[in-house]
Amino acid sequence: MPPQHRPRQAHRRDMSRTGWAALLAFSLFVAAAGSSRVPPATGTAATAIPPLARSRVRLTAPALRLRGGIDVPSDVQEDSIAGSDRANMATTHHPVNIFATSSPAAALQAGFASVVKVFAWTTEPHFSQPWQMRRQRHGTGSGFIIGERRILTNAHNVANQNWVLVQRHGIPRKYPAKVLAVGHECDLALLSVEEDDFWHGTCALEFGAVPELQQSLVVVGFPTGGDNLCVTAGVVSRVDVHEYAHSGFSLLCVQIDAALNSGNSGGPALNAESNQVIGVAFQGREDAENVGFIIPSSVVNHFLQDIQRNSVYTGFVTLGITWAPLENKSLRRFVGVDTCALPEGGGCKRSGVVVCKVDGTRHTADILRTGDTLLAVDGVSIADDGTIPFREMERLAFSHLVSQKFLKDVCDVTVLREGEVVKRQVKLASPRYLVPECVYDSAPRYFIVGGIVFVPLTLNYMMHEFGKRYYEKAPNALLGAMDDRFQSVPGEEVVVLSQMLASEICSGYDGIRNMRLESLNGVTVHNLKHLSDLVDACTDEFLVFGLSQTQTVVLNREEAMEATKAILAQHSIANARSDIL
Repeated sequence: MPPQHRPRQAHRRDMSRTGWAALLAFSLFVAAAGSSRVPPATGTAATAIPPLARSRVRLTAPALRLRGGIDVPSDVQEDSIAGSDRANMATTHHPVNIFATSSPAAALQAGFASVVKVFAWTTEPHFSQPWQMRRQRHGTGSGFIIGERRILTNAHNVANQNWVLVQRHGIPRKYPAKVLAVGHECDLALLSVEEDDFWHGTCALEFGAVPELQQSLVVVGFPTGGDNLCVTAGVVSRVDVHEYAHSGFSLLCVQIDAALNSGNSGGPALNAESNQVIGVAFQGREDAENVGFIIPSSVVNHFLQDIQRNSVYTGFVTLGITWAPLENKSLRRFVGVDTCALPEGGGCKRSGVVVCKVDGTRHTADILRTGDTLLAVDGVSIADDGTIPFREMERLAFSHLVSQKFLKDVCDVTVLREGEVVKRQVKLASPRYLVPECVYDSAPRYFIVGGIVFVPLTLNYMMHEFGKRYYEKAPNALLGAMDDRFQSVPGEEVVVLSQMLASEICSGYDGIRNMRLESLNGVTVHNLKHLSDLVDACTDEFLVFGLSQTQTVVLNREEAMEATKAILAQHSIANARSDIL
């Protein structure tokens, strides 16, 4: 917890108790007068939030007091300011540091009014029973105002939302909010409130730089345990590329030692020395204490710039490869990194990573191929462990450099291929994984024929079917599909025979479930839509489903079509296929 701000010692020695009381009364009067003239949010000067006060607070004279947006030392009298200096002060505005004032009214009005509590009612689809939804849930989170009548919060606070309300600190009324944009990869979302009353007396918070190690910060939000605003303090423990739990996507992340609990998600992390937001609280660890994570301001700015550039959120980009470190001596000799001729002035060093898999839907063999050694990205040399310089004595995964770019941007790569160093340009795009990491805000797809339920393989399905430790319980055929990583052709997906609905036509196939579908009547199945089209167009007597492990399921086509309606009615299923099919 940051120490309470104290004025200069000279003031404490010279002021009597009577003087203290008079100065305190005058400070409260100034703050109350100023609070009646606070304009609505304009996206200009940012404000911050004071640290949580101790249980017994000693009131001290403020070293600074607010006067028309100007920071004036408390021992400077207005009468002593020269006319020219007064004119300069009237036109020169400095960022207001609300941590530097002990006036409760000014601090609350300036900072707490920008933080909101988010109420969301969500209904998650049931990916194991894709024709129905799970029970509606109600959750709360935090958010804060960033300007242009927008509220920033976490995507997981509003994922699969039906209804969202927001409430400002100290105001009992809840206002309906509309979701403007959601970035599930970076776990961020933008909300807005149409009613003008909500924005009265608010001010937008601004963003600072990525925090330094051991930098003090204050996290503000509405965690469980109470209804009022909660303020916790800590320091920055680590800055690294880390996996975001909501999406499985790896982006820059800041680890802190401030307590983060359920409900803190979406609240601002403020620089304790200024009024700037340095991150957004979003996740913790179940197996550790005093370990929390915030989304750094650089990721937030990328999210906002993406929406500004494209009018919609397009996502973060990748190179479309998997790689392995180049640390083994034999591997280095094999690829020839120590003997190749490096270009002069290219910024390359005799280090890099080996390309293992390539997204064939994005790259031709001339651009990137398996077996290449990636030496540099945009002229920045890659170390043998896949890292690049970040700040003094800090390194990050080279994917951070790529993730700062936008959709359709061009990235220059330096590659060692068959003993020759070549340079190529890669057009960046969002990843196209064979098995999507996660799916939100959309209904799951399914197709039923003759009591057999087919679904596309997603991470959501694996977690709903096998639980969080799906990697221990799922069949190898499905886990192997996740290891394949990239699509071989655009639109490819893994189709899973999920289950057999109890019926006479499926008798004898008991126990067949969660198997990968590879073909129908000898034709390779590319995706769920392709399967439904093949079944609709089939004129053969039998439907022969080729499954993984060389297993086969055969149904009479006409009998299967006739039995489908009765099976659906028996299991209270409205349609044999999802609407999108």
